[in-house]
Amino acid sequence: MPEEYSILHTHGYIKDSVRVAPGIYVGGSRELVDEVRRNELDPSDALFVKGHAAWVAGQLQREISKGVWYTASCSEDFILRYVKPHDNSIRGEDLWTELLTTMGGRFEEIAWKHSGKGDTRMMP
Repeated sequence: MPEEYSILHTHGYIKDSVRVAPGIYVGGSRELVDEVRRNELDPSDALFVKGHAAWVAGQLQREISKGVWYTASCSEDFILRYVKPHDNSIRGEDLWTELLTTMGGRFEEIAWKHSGKGDTRMMP
């Protein structure tokens, strides 16, 4: 799998993966793609993501302090509800709008101001 792709999953630690939240990992792309090829992993059980953002040491924290980014605590279920495209009963079309709306207050206002401007899932 090309380097510009990442896989967000709940399959635990896999070589070259990193735990990003309790029960949620990113990486291990080569091993997971091999499992998909061997029919050992349903590709709809992971979120395949194209592109990434990277920061130099301390940059992300500075940007959070300036209000460029918002942090939120949420469950594995909330984050990965976008993995299963057939379960439309529990998800909207825009993860970021949903997260900010759930946070409430000024974040909900920001969500509605920018709602519909991105993060719509592109299905194959």
